[in-house]
Amino acid sequence: MRIKLQQKEFYQGIQTVRKAVSSKTTLPILSGILLKTEKGKLKLVGTDLEIGIECYVDTGIIQDGSIVLPAQHFANIIRELPNQEIILSAETSNNTAQIKCGNSQFNIHGSPADEFPLLPEIDSGTIFTVEQQKLKKIIEQIKFATSKDENKPFLSGGLLLLENKDIKLIATDTYRLAYKEDVTDNKKSDLTKAIIPNTTLQELTKLLDNKEERVEVILTDNQILFKFSGISVVSRLIEGQFPNYKQVIPDASETEVSVDTKELLQATKRAALLAKEDSDIIKINFNEDKLIITSNAPEIGQAYEEVPISLLGQETEIAFNAKYVLDALKVISDEEVNIKLSGPLAPGVIETSSEQKYIYVIMPVRSA
Repeated sequence: MRIKLQQKEFYQGIQTVRKAVSSKTTLPILSGILLKTEKGKLKLVGTDLEIGIECYVDTGIIQDGSIVLPAQHFANIIRELPNQEIILSAETSNNTAQIKCGNSQFNIHGSPADEFPLLPEIDSGTIFTVEQQKLKKIIEQIKFATSKDENKPFLSGGLLLLENKDIKLIATDTYRLAYKEDVTDNKKSDLTKAIIPNTTLQELTKLLDNKEERVEVILTDNQILFKFSGISVVSRLIEGQFPNYKQVIPDASETEVSVDTKELLQATKRAALLAKEDSDIIKINFNEDKLIITSNAPEIGQAYEEVPISLLGQETEIAFNAKYVLDALKVISDEEVNIKLSGPLAPGVIETSSEQKYIYVIMPVRSA
């Protein structure tokens, strides 16, 4: 193989697929990136067998070929080269590559391309499209609520639901639940569901752009494919039964509050500074026209914050994990949020009133 291409585009492509490269693997080939000339471009592929990412980089092909190069050293080399034309040559006889750029030259040992696992070909299944910016927002509003409990793998991802024109994504770690619903302009379809691993959701938000260009999604029984901006992300799905999220969302409340999102976010951030010394616990007292947030660090001091509100129903007090409250408020773009409560020991609900429904259920904590 012998190709020439620009350093900036080359490095961007490497960084894109590197997100899927395995850092801990018993298969050395998986710590590398596949480079292969295809369709007049250079195809780059990274995979850890759970998620695979593929992209194409514009290149001048002098001679077709392929090789697998170690991701970390390869990326570091390309990153430090000047933004000029790079000439990369690979010899299949000894699996080595030569990288030339300006006055720099590197020789790097690789592996045979035919040993690299192929990404699955997915061209049929449930197919729908959604805007990049919409999908990015949907994922960002739920991904933090996935569980890290390895004994419950079905909670370590987000439940994707497609029903009629609605797209829903739900995540829970049993301490809180995040639910996001939006609409697509796809044709109506029967109920389709899948659990997408958190690692896939995390990498997607890094790759998706805030633009209207659409993402094509193809869903099969055990895999899901996302295609956008010349990038393909394929991931396995998680097996298992996701909990009945509808049973978790309270259908009634004794206290309803409307509050400015930014004001509540900033006040909670400040109160959380001392809450860290007390298991991240903050107390919130809901009065007629204000809520009061307090936190206590026995050896340091106390925090007190007031935020104006509009209250309907009973005054009440409840304690939450500050981090859990902040996780939700940080990803809500609405100017106001509604908080619904049914007592100090019942789950609290933070939700938006916009058509793109967002519901966040959070379990209270007991405090002295």
